[in-house]
Order: sequence, then structure tokens, then C-alpha cells
Amino acid sequence: MTDTPNLNLPYLLAAQSQKHVTHNEALRTLDSVVQLSVLDRHLSAPPGAPVHGDRYIVGPSPTGAWSSQTNKIAAFQDGAWLFYGPKEGWVSWISDENIQVIFDGAGWVAPSGGGGGGGVTDHGLLTGLTDDDHAQYHNNARGDARYTPINPTTLGVNATADSTNKLSVNSAASLFNHVGSGGHQIKINKSTNADTASFLFQTGFSGRAELGTTGDDDFHFKVSADGAVFTEAIVIDRTTGAVRLPQTDGDVQAFTTAGAFTWTKPAWAKANSIVEVLMLGGGGGGGSGRRGAASTVRCGGGGGGSAVFSTIKMQASALGATVAGNVGAGGSGGVAQAVDTTNGVAGVAGGISTFGTFRALGGNFGAGGSATAGAGGAALGQIGPNSLAALAGGAASTTGLLGAAGTAASQMTPGGGGAGGGVSAANAVSAGGGGGGVNSTFSSAFVVGGTSGPAGANGGAGGNAAFTFGAVVGAGGGGGGSSITAAGGTGGVGQAGSGGGGGGASLNGFASGAGGAGGPGWVVVITHG
Repeated sequence: MTDTPNLNLPYLLAAQSQKHVTHNEALRTLDSVVQLSVLDRHLSAPPGAPVHGDRYIVGPSPTGAWSSQTNKIAAFQDGAWLFYGPKEGWVSWISDENIQVIFDGAGWVAPSGGGGGGGVTDHGLLTGLTDDDHAQYHNNARGDARYTPINPTTLGVNATADSTNKLSVNSAASLFNHVGSGGHQIKINKSTNADTASFLFQTGFSGRAELGTTGDDDFHFKVSADGAVFTEAIVIDRTTGAVRLPQTDGDVQAFTTAGAFTWTKPAWAKANSIVEVLMLGGGGGGGSGRRGAASTVRCGGGGGGSAVFSTIKMQASALGATVAGNVGAGGSGGVAQAVDTTNGVAGVAGGISTFGTFRALGGNFGAGGSATAGAGGAALGQIGPNSLAALAGGAASTTGLLGAAGTAASQMTPGGGGAGGGVSAANAVSAGGGGGGVNSTFSSAFVVGGTSGPAGANGGAGGNAAFTFGAVVGAGGGGGGSSITAAGGTGGVGQAGSGGGGGGASLNGFASGAGGAGGPGWVVVITHG
């Protein structure tokens, strides 16, 4: 045997010449592998400027002078690289990592539980530990090179985390405490305002309540009975801080298109919730003027009357899940008279607005002009705790002169339509009457009615006064002026619930002025939580 069995050190043989060479070779090997400490274990190519005595563990897929020497100890001695194959159990210190590794026969690995890291040692029974050199107490704050930050992709505390719930905690409680005298914030961030940042409370992993910025940047509180359908209970506006209670703060359903409608009771309404109904009927249409011979009295058409405004309050329990109703249409105006020496055509009364069995009457129609009169639509109803009476339309002059103005409202009843202008026996033409104005408690100023049509001109349309929830109260249309050289002026159109103006009278051979249509009504239903 010429070498030692473990380190392969050469023996000095009997009668060997130059024994110092063999002895020095053995010393060089001992110097390379005893008390082994290497500079690095990950290089796959020799460093560019090695120093005599430098040692490395050759990394994977080595090249150059280290080719095919993976896991071997490369020692730079006497200007050349010498390689020593490790045996199982050899230990080496890695200087650049400040850890210890062991060769397990296949590769260099860090030991479990020791200074190399990677393992876990149970210190549950140790007390009074202070800042020492134990691996579990390395920390980056004091510059310990052996400190390695933890950056797990998932973390389970007494639980198993997954790709969706990357942090999972099974515990009776969780505490997030402050540091020192400061406070503590928990931050939940989302990418865009359409995403969700929220806390979701579950029962058996089925959602029951959620709070956060869900779907926008307002703050929402939602609840659910099944985890699938959520009902919004509170919404806080992100800009103003205003709080809405979608299920209990009230429901408004406004119906402003003439014709039938169906009201649906809010699902959240309790038996004692109050349902308030506001209704306005349709305004009456104005009558057209008389068409007659010269040197006779020819009266303009009467203005249409305005509609009745009604209101009623009741408990939600008195109503079914749905209630049928109707929005009263404005009455049409009387058509222009096309036959000589014939009275004008009356307008049509405004439609009735209804909610179940409750109703608000439409305005009365204006009469067609005759040789002695052109009556305006008469007022309907009376002022009471639940209604405001309609107003009358203007009446034509019995002598064929200036048509009377429609009645103006002192509160929020719509105005009446103005009468059409007539022609006197002396063949004098006249202007129509102005439409009745309206003064709503929700409007900053009195809204005037339609302008009176000068002789031969059309009457003006009425204006609108704001009321509530998009509904308005209208002023009456102006009456059309009369003419003996052309057709009579048409009556102006009434606005919401107001009467249309009467048409102007004319001489045979010319059409009389048509009456103006009345304005449509509306129904507004408010449910209070």
C-alpha cells in the first residue's frame, strides 16, 4: 500500500530517493483539506486572479480548468489548480455565506438545525434567551451576515394556504398591535375603482355580510342570506360623505307619461311604512273660435280649465304588492272651424289621474266660441286637506272683444288657459287672453302663463314651475287672436295639468283658430321607511 486509505496521502517507502518530495506532497494535501474552509461553492469557472492557497468547491457544469470537477475541492497551489475529491461526511465552512456544509456522498448540503440554516430547532422550552449567536436570533438590523429574510409565496398559521388564500390563519382570535406609542393600520389596496377591496364575513364559508369598496370607490355595506345574492344596506358617497340607506331611506316612483302604469311596493316596506301619493290630472283643452259673417259678433273659444291636485297618505299594509294607476292625458283643443257661420268646437276635458281607487280630476274643457259667448272651462273640486281645486279657463268676451285671461294659481295648482280673441259687430279684431300663471312652493319665482296672441296671432305656450322628484306644475296656454283677413290665431298649449288657450274667431272664408291642448298630469308615489 502506497497511500493512506482516507486522504490518500503518499507513504514514504524504504530506500526511496528524494523522500522530501513525497513528504511535501502529503503536507500540501493536508493543507488543502484539513480544517477545510472555502471561499465559494457556486462558481462553475475558475476565478480570474486566484491567490496561492485559495480553495473553492466546484459548482455545477464547470468549464475551463475546472471541467468535470463538480463538487471537488479546487485548491490553487504553486500556480496551478489541484483537485481533491471529498468523501461522505467531510465538513467545510463557506466564507461568503457564513455557513457550514457537509458532503453527503452526492453533494454539499447544509446540516439541519445548525449554523447552516434551513432546518428547524424546537426552542419551546427555553426561557431567558438573549441576543446571542444562535441561528434563530440572527437579525439583519445588527448586520449579521447569516441572517436570511423569509419571503414565502404562501403562509399558513395552523392552516394550509393556497393560491387564492396565500395567508391562512386558523385561530380563535388575531391581534395586530402597535409598535411603541404609535398606532396601527391595516391596508387593503385594489387595482382600479371597479375592483373590490372588502372584508367578507362568512358562515360555513358562505358569505353573509360584506363591507368595503365593492365595484366602485363608494363605501358599501351588504348582507346576504345565501352567499349568492347580496342586498345593499348602506352606501357612503366617496366624495360628499352622504349616507344612503337603499333599503329603508325611501323609494320614489314617478309616472309622468300619460296612460296606464303599475306601481310596485318596495320589498323592504314594512306594514307601518308610509306610502304617500301625489297626483295631478290632465289639463282641459281650449275651444276653437266662431267663424261668422261680417258685422256680427264672433266670439273666441274659451280657455281650458286646469286639473285638480290631490294627495293621500296610507300605511303600506293597506296596499297590495302592486297597484294599477293611470296618468291623465291633457285634453285636446277644439279643431279649427272650417264651415262658415258656425260656432267653434269645444275642447276635450283633461284625463283623470288615478292610483288604485284614489283619483285627481282632469281640467274642464273650454267651450267653442259662439255669437254670444265662449265659456272657459269651469273650475272643478274645492280646496281641502287632500286636494287643491282646479282653476277656470278664461271666457271669451260676449261682445267679441278681448278674451279673458286664465285664472292664475296662488299656490301650486296649474293655471287656466286664456280665451281666444273675438270680432265685434263693428268688425274690430281682438287679442286673446293670457294664460294663467302658477306659483309653486318649490319654485323661486312666479311662472307666467302663455302670452296672449295679438290679432291674428297664435297664443303662447305656458311655462313650468318645479315641484318635486322631476314632476312640474304648468301655466296655462294663451288665447289666440282673432282675424278678418286670415285664419284666427291658435290657442297656446298648456303645460303640466294646465288648460290650453282658446282659438281666435274669424270672418267667413277663413278658418277660425283651433284651441290649444291641455297639459298632461302625473303621479308620484313615495314610500317612507
